Amino acid sequence: MPYASAISIIGTVFFLGGFGALNFGLLKSTSVTYQMANFLGAVCFTYTAIKPVNYGLFITEFLWACFGIYGLYKIFTSKDKKAATVS
Repeated sequence: MPYASAISIIGTVFFLGGFGALNFGLLKSTSVTYQMANFLGAVCFTYTAIKPVNYGLFITEFLWACFGIYGLYKIFTSKDKKAATVS
């Protein structure tokens, strides 16, 4: 697959950047930035799991992307807009 190595590195930056920022208190789990980093990281790794096919990674990352979309959905449809943060 073209660009698979570069895409996997980008996915790693999204995952580790978001997770690190969460653990260092720079982001909250309710922030759009954190949820978007999770979603984009999962999409990158889902792409890299297609060819050669790696079913375990594909399923894990596909579901992780779905969870990220759900987190974004909850943020944007929340009645309490103050709880949702942009950063």
